[in-house]
Amino acid sequence: MLIFRQIIFSLVLAASAAPRGAWAEERLAMPQFPTGWVEAFSRGGIQEMIEYVPPGQTASTWQRKIILEIYHDFENLPLDTLQRRAASQNRDACKGVVEGKFQSGVNNGYPSAFWTLGCKREKTSGLGETRYTKVIQGRSGLYMLTQVWRTPAYETVPNISTQEIEGVMAFLTSSVLCDPDVRTSACPDEAPAPRK
Repeated sequence: MLIFRQIIFSLVLAASAAPRGAWAEERLAMPQFPTGWVEAFSRGGIQEMIEYVPPGQTASTWQRKIILEIYHDFENLPLDTLQRRAASQNRDACKGVVEGKFQSGVNNGYPSAFWTLGCKREKTSGLGETRYTKVIQGRSGLYMLTQVWRTPAYETVPNISTQEIEGVMAFLTSSVLCDPDVRTSACPDEAPAPRK
C-alpha cells in the first residue's frame, strides 16, 4: 500500500499482505522537488506510476515532466535490466538515439543506478526527447525516477539549458530511499509535498 500524505513528499511502503514491520517506513524522499509542479497522471497497481508537470503544462501538453515508477515486490530485479529495456524502447521509437553510460553504486545504503537517454527525433511526433533516470532498489520494491524533456528534434544536442540540467541533477542526486528507523539509511531534511 502506498501512502504519501506527510509533511515531506515521501512515499511510504507498507506491505499490504503483511503486518507493519521493519520495512513499513521505507520511503522515497525528494527534498529538492521542483516548486509548483503538480500531479498530472497517476496509475496504481503492482507497477505504480505518477507523473508531475510544471505550472501551465498538462499530461498532454507537457514539455518537461517527472515520472515516478514504483515496482512493488521487485526487490531482486537487476538495475541494468531496466536500463537495457529503456534503451531498447528508445531505439525502437526514435530516429537517432543518444545513450549515456550506465552508472551504478550505493545511495543512502541502497543499490542505485543512473543513466541518460536521448531521442533525436521521435518517429510518431517528430519531436526530440531527453531522459535522466535514477533507479533505487529497496527492500520491498524498486523505485525509478525520471526527468523528461520534450524538445524540437535535434542533430547533436537538445535545446536544454545548463541551468535546467544542473537543477535536475540536484533533484535526482538529493532524492533518496530512506528509512527513519535505520541509521545507515536516514531520511533527509523535510520539504513540502507537491500539490495534486
